Amino acid sequence: MKTFRRVVALLMTFVIAFSFCACGTGNSTPTKARDGYHLVVDSMGRTVEVPDNPQKIAAMNGPTFEMCLCLGAADRVVLTKKPQTSNYPAALLVYPDVAKIDGFNNISPNAEVNIEDYLQRGIDLALYYNNEVEVKKFDNAGISAVVPVLSTSDIADLETCLGMSIETYKERSVTSMRVVAEAVGGESLEIYEKWKEYTNGIIDMLYERTKDLKEEDLPTVYWGNTWGENVLSSYVITNRAYEVRLAGGKLLGPTIGSNFPEVTAEQLIEWDPQYILVDNHGNNPDGVIVSVMLDSKFQDLTAVKNNDLHRIPAGVFFLDKGSTTALMTLWLATIIQPDLFSDISMLDELKNYYKEFYKFDLSDEDAQHILDGWYYSSGKDSAD
Repeated sequence: MKTFRRVVALLMTFVIAFSFCACGTGNSTPTKARDGYHLVVDSMGRTVEVPDNPQKIAAMNGPTFEMCLCLGAADRVVLTKKPQTSNYPAALLVYPDVAKIDGFNNISPNAEVNIEDYLQRGIDLALYYNNEVEVKKFDNAGISAVVPVLSTSDIADLETCLGMSIETYKERSVTSMRVVAEAVGGESLEIYEKWKEYTNGIIDMLYERTKDLKEEDLPTVYWGNTWGENVLSSYVITNRAYEVRLAGGKLLGPTIGSNFPEVTAEQLIEWDPQYILVDNHGNNPDGVIVSVMLDSKFQDLTAVKNNDLHRIPAGVFFLDKGSTTALMTLWLATIIQPDLFSDISMLDELKNYYKEFYKFDLSDEDAQHILDGWYYSSGKDSAD
């Protein structure tokens, strides 16, 4: 009988210990949240136990500060990437306290996490990159870590990417914001629903206006300067091919490679894009545009001859990331399909967006600055 009781006691101890692990932020998948917590399924498919009302948020993954601002949770962000605190004039304009937030340099998808930095600040929610090894450090330290980012770059080939239904794309487009809203909680969920309706409205409008364009009516677009100091660095093509098609264009670019594969000058000349987009990740986007325009080997490019090199807009964060990807796609549509979108004023669209989701009245002048790529580059710390 004593032996039986010992076995029962050991079994009960095991069950209790297992139940505790399953409900924590550790290695096991939680099945039920503890009191004061709720479960969030992030973009990695992880089920994470998160405080109901996290008070000290680390917004480390690219646009996550901007997403928190849009969702009404910026005042709970106590740690972010250093460039976010100083390099975005629109962020400083809309939310001046961003300059007071602690910021880390050299935070990138492959950077090593020093978990003590987060423990010392009492972080109770980290919004982080899709890096299983580093995210595990948060789990092991008992800090809720959520990965909110999902893009079409995870789709293996261009045909599959472009063959995605509009409903599937719309669902994918709101996943990151939904994950962040569920993680930060409170009024963010209600704001998210309004934002989702707005975003889906833009996507539907783009789709209806461009879906019947024939192949020959799609101007070619090259997306350059995503990492480095010239346009000969780009995304893998599946990263933005769907958005470019929604805008009424055809994206040119490498089909395989690392996050930011290099492209040779010969390849760019062979593609001969009609439009070249230059984003803000390099050290001097405006200088890049000037250098390409003046470079003798690029003089016969259609985009150069027509002066169609365009800098990606930058607001609270780069316009092609976070909550504003649909706005970026609309901006692109007004450039490459001006006749189809002649009724759209991007100044008005930006002003309306800032008023609705950032609670800020943007002037025409500042809206134009955003469209011009309003960003103070300080080097490669500006990476996503």
